[in-house]
Amino acid sequence: MILRNFVIGWRNIKKNGTFSIINIVGLSLGIAVVTLILFWVVDELNFDKFQKNLDQIYTVYEHQQYSEGQELFTYCTPFPLSQHLMDNFSEVEYATTFWVNGEQRFKINDKEFKEGPVVYAGKEFLNIFSGVIIEGDPDVLSKPDQIILTEKMASILFGDEPALGKVLKVSDEISYSVGAIIASSNGKSTIDFEIVFPLDYMNKAFGSDFTRWDNNWPRTSVLLAEGTNVQEFEKSITNLCKDNGQDNTTLYVFPFKNERLYVYSGKNNRIQYIYQFLGIAIIIILIASINFINLSIAKAEHRRPEVGIRKVMGASRLTILKQFVHEKGIMILISLFLSAILVLLFIPAFRSVSDKVITFGHLQNKYMILMLISVVFTVLVLSVVYPSLYLSSFNPAEAIKKSNSKRGGISLKNLLVVIQFVLSVVLISSTLVISRQIKFINNYNLGYNQANLIYLSLNGEAGEKHEAVKQELLQLSGVVNLTRTNRLPFYGGNSSWGFDWEGRDPENNVLISTMNVDRNYFETMEMNLADGNGFPETYNEVLNLEETPSPQVILNQEAIRRMGLKEPVGKYFRRGGDENKGTITGVVENFHFQSLHSGVEPMLIMPLFDNPSNIIIRINPENFSGTIEEIKKSWSNVVPLTTCEIGFFDDSIETLYNSEVKISGLFKYFSFIAIFISCIGLFGLSMFIIERRKKEIGLRKVNGAKISDVMVLLNKSFIKWVVIAFFIACPITWYIMQKWLGNFAYKTNISWWVFALSGMLALSIALFTVSWQSWKAAKGNPVEALKYE
Repeated sequence: MILRNFVIGWRNIKKNGTFSIINIVGLSLGIAVVTLILFWVVDELNFDKFQKNLDQIYTVYEHQQYSEGQELFTYCTPFPLSQHLMDNFSEVEYATTFWVNGEQRFKINDKEFKEGPVVYAGKEFLNIFSGVIIEGDPDVLSKPDQIILTEKMASILFGDEPALGKVLKVSDEISYSVGAIIASSNGKSTIDFEIVFPLDYMNKAFGSDFTRWDNNWPRTSVLLAEGTNVQEFEKSITNLCKDNGQDNTTLYVFPFKNERLYVYSGKNNRIQYIYQFLGIAIIIILIASINFINLSIAKAEHRRPEVGIRKVMGASRLTILKQFVHEKGIMILISLFLSAILVLLFIPAFRSVSDKVITFGHLQNKYMILMLISVVFTVLVLSVVYPSLYLSSFNPAEAIKKSNSKRGGISLKNLLVVIQFVLSVVLISSTLVISRQIKFINNYNLGYNQANLIYLSLNGEAGEKHEAVKQELLQLSGVVNLTRTNRLPFYGGNSSWGFDWEGRDPENNVLISTMNVDRNYFETMEMNLADGNGFPETYNEVLNLEETPSPQVILNQEAIRRMGLKEPVGKYFRRGGDENKGTITGVVENFHFQSLHSGVEPMLIMPLFDNPSNIIIRINPENFSGTIEEIKKSWSNVVPLTTCEIGFFDDSIETLYNSEVKISGLFKYFSFIAIFISCIGLFGLSMFIIERRKKEIGLRKVNGAKISDVMVLLNKSFIKWVVIAFFIACPITWYIMQKWLGNFAYKTNISWWVFALSGMLALSIALFTVSWQSWKAAKGNPVEALKYE
């Protein structure tokens, strides 16, 4: 019986070849795209799952509050905090202080390396964050002169040679030996690292005082005992910073398992991208399923006599239902097979767009299996069960008669077409809004001119000879201007508080970011001073040696506003800890030193006396690439043993919006696929309906109807549903995009033309799809349609 049903089903699929191909192509494309989306989602959800005690790990973070509602959520905490927690709270099994850095320079046998990421960590670090010791001493971080390498890093540095005991020189005074090798995390860790230095390095390199409660710098993580009441523990530590001198700071804990997808403030959570991608997956699978349902119901009209005769001959409804389920099941199986082939073909392109390493190994993930089962179940219910029930429900007497179903009204087919195009218009409109926001970001005035700006990292010997490097580069004709700084403007600044200024209200407490720059910084960056002057020509003038050893400073407009200063130039300004007063020499116009997700915050700019981290160069655009090569040569003349690392401002600013750029690119592809699936469904449906109305078309033509009249008649029945879909989709898109744009402090407006354009695109595509069939029908010979009447 089952074999016979499959044979009959296969014959019907071949008999209705065009409709079958449309169904199979739409469904297989939809399943393939949804599978790729689920790969992305599973990859995001798979971070940190290797941690043995993941549910017990918590990050301690600070909530700092200032005047005018200014607040800061940060994982930077005091150095003594971790030891205090271990000593005084029984709920804490382990606590560790650590700091994650990008890269570290060091030498092995006089060969220079720059590798990372690097962690400077306390001795309990590996007791909290799972690290599988492959070889060496598990207690290595208790020894101040030993480090840990991952297996991957050991291979990079030493190849096949044993790494244990090998010596790395960070400087002439600081050396470490390799004390342990641990397994690599394969990039699925929120705290990613390749090298672990003992925390003591921060004291040796940066002079960090591990006893100060007022210096918020490193991270603190704890492993809580099983069964701990986290809310009660949090209450018990809330005022620790207040008790130790930081009156505006409270402490909280955050589940480490949530760090990938959530932020402490609850704003701009990464989980939104999971929801967006799952939303797209649902839209695409619905569109593909709607095609299947619509075409199945449409073809059911042709199969009424077959169903009626089979019922008259004694076939039960269950028998007929099984037949149609088998028939549709064959199409589902073919679609699943083709979707697997499409996934293989799409994976390389998807990797490049999403920046994800996607493999079929993801299929072994339990979340992936559950989501794929959900997708297949949804497809089966929407695409197979309902159409089969519909087909098997015909009354035999009515089924054998010709169908006299009424036209007009909102039939199920029309309702599904409306839903399909609502979803398509939502995708098109959302894509336009996201692209518009990306364009807005790229064209937004950041307060400086980032075009033709590059920066050089002053590492190793280059940091010691930065003045010589500067003078060498200034000789190049392609270098328009040059400056040095300890912080690049798109990476924020070190925030601090406890400042004092002339006329300060004792209740006015402002959090201010700080950076140190050369005196010609503003000229190089093409920033404008709103008041006063830049830094003097010589450091002697900057230092005001005749009056005070505290330097002159420049503040941005936002700092002046929050400080409540009128005519600030010439008034004193003192940093916390400075004994003498400095002077405000100028006010710079606001510029963005963070992404546009955040507003402009107060900024304090001080003279750079020593230890710059970067040289910023403005290059003449007429010979940009040639000047880059000359810079590399000049660099090697001064510091031949240090690699010249060049960064481009435009590229670095773009990385601040990597997630948005990727989302924008993926939305474009998915919108195209959704529209394509909708169109092939509309094409099949229009082909069927026009086939049913052939005789009507023939009669109209015999009675004098023009081709244009026939095309308008056939098109309007489809187009009105697309227009209805447009008006339903507009408020839905507006609401979704308002929510998304809420993640940006600076954002574009959702203009009316975005909806108008998306509506016109959807309408044009629908018109083109249906008009081709309408034109063929209108051009047909009416005699062919009427000769059997």
